[in-house]
Amino acid sequence: MYTLLIADDEALEREGLELMIRHMLPDTFTFLHAENGRRAIQLAEEARPDFIFMDIKMPGIQGLEAVREILGKYPATRIVMITAHDYFTYAKESLALGVRDYLLKPAKREEVLEVLKTLIAETEEARRERDERLEMQEKLSQLLPLAENELSLMLMLECVQEIEVEQLAHLLNLQWQKGYAMVLSFARHAAKDWEGFQLVKKEVYEAVKQFAKPNLSCLVSPVVGHQMALFIPLPPGQPGYSQRVKSLEWGERVKNLIEERFHLTVSVGIGSFREGWDGMSRSYREAVRVCADDHDLVSVRHYDDIAQSSGQRVITLDEEKKLLDALLRQDKLEAANRFALFWERLVESEPAHLPRLRGEVIGLLLYLSRGTHAGDGAELISSLSAIEDRETLRQGAQLWLDTFIDGLKEEKERGRSHVLQRALLYIGQKYKEDISMEQSAEYVNLSPYYFSKLFKQHTGENFIDYVTRLRMEEAKRLIGEQRLSLKEICFEVGYNDPNYFSRVFKKTTGMTPTEYRQQLEKPSPC
Repeated sequence: MYTLLIADDEALEREGLELMIRHMLPDTFTFLHAENGRRAIQLAEEARPDFIFMDIKMPGIQGLEAVREILGKYPATRIVMITAHDYFTYAKESLALGVRDYLLKPAKREEVLEVLKTLIAETEEARRERDERLEMQEKLSQLLPLAENELSLMLMLECVQEIEVEQLAHLLNLQWQKGYAMVLSFARHAAKDWEGFQLVKKEVYEAVKQFAKPNLSCLVSPVVGHQMALFIPLPPGQPGYSQRVKSLEWGERVKNLIEERFHLTVSVGIGSFREGWDGMSRSYREAVRVCADDHDLVSVRHYDDIAQSSGQRVITLDEEKKLLDALLRQDKLEAANRFALFWERLVESEPAHLPRLRGEVIGLLLYLSRGTHAGDGAELISSLSAIEDRETLRQGAQLWLDTFIDGLKEEKERGRSHVLQRALLYIGQKYKEDISMEQSAEYVNLSPYYFSKLFKQHTGENFIDYVTRLRMEEAKRLIGEQRLSLKEICFEVGYNDPNYFSRVFKKTTGMTPTEYRQQLEKPSPC
């Protein structure tokens, strides 16, 4: 049902128009009547009608004045002017105000019906667009937290793909030039603290998010293991040192919030200020490093402070990436040599502090574990955290490096095997047709060159020989059935030329198809 307000100083005109519309479009409208412009304005405010039929010439407030007043407050209202020929100039003026249409008195049935159908269609379209917009807003409100989680996890796992990151940042309306990461690390070795954290980690996440986002306009990651991260933009124009002090102050505030509200022990690590999304990812790695030592769980530390106080960093991020690259290339010798060099530096930097040395090694291996997709690191942390001597720690770390490479090899082999099985299944379904190696390679989304090498490696024969063997085995089976002629068998197994089929058959079996059939037909000696 729609609400239609008819404004005309002639009661007979109003009632006649209503009667006409009721007859043409029954059960479609609720009608309101206004005898002048002032009353039309009042009813428009009280009832918010969908449509208004407004006479131009009325006593008191004229139709155009009423239109101007109503559209000023309710611009979506659809108004149709009703005018006599004498006031046609006013009708044109009303269209300039935003009136949808006009009717000349006396209005004809078909003209009124056409105008109403147009107004109803416009209204339905507007409602549909509004509903779609609201639905999109609702979906977007559900999608934004997922996009925030996805972006923060990409930064934490150093899986920064420029296109994907930019798409997520655009969706979240982020235009950051520079920023830093803050990592909250919750105590996990004391059973009481860890059990308590597990019970309230969802509440901790919500509390940190509600506190940090309004104050810092930051990304808040989900809780991953015993840590969560905040990625915080830097406002332009402020010196780096004062920003560092402010970041430590915010770290203290977040830490105090968690300890006071949840009675949990938490360490806060803060990374350097860096540019771009890749820089934010590196800042996260730095923040993890400065809160990785369990002996400093009550501290709030900034990476730059630690670097300044202890000298230049022992292992640079670029060197870590080179070690990761060696692992991804599955080069055990290069990986072992790079780690041996890192180990010497770590031992020199922490000659008498095994816990800190262990923390550095675990931090390095966690980074490599994420880069090689070797799991969430829980087993790695568990196995190395209990080690109490250097040599066992070194051997354990080297064992994990070998495990990463072995895992990559197994994953690659599984992927190849899966691709080959798909290809063989496809060939098994299509070998009776005009199938090519290029078609098969495209089916499994590999280049023909790589597919050819992979196929030969796993089957021991090239593509043509494999298809030919399938066709010849099928041809021998069909000949043995003695149901089809040799020409029919030729076409059945994928050949268009019987002579060529005969040559291939003889090359494969040592005899022609006819000789093969005759051999099968010979009675076996008793």
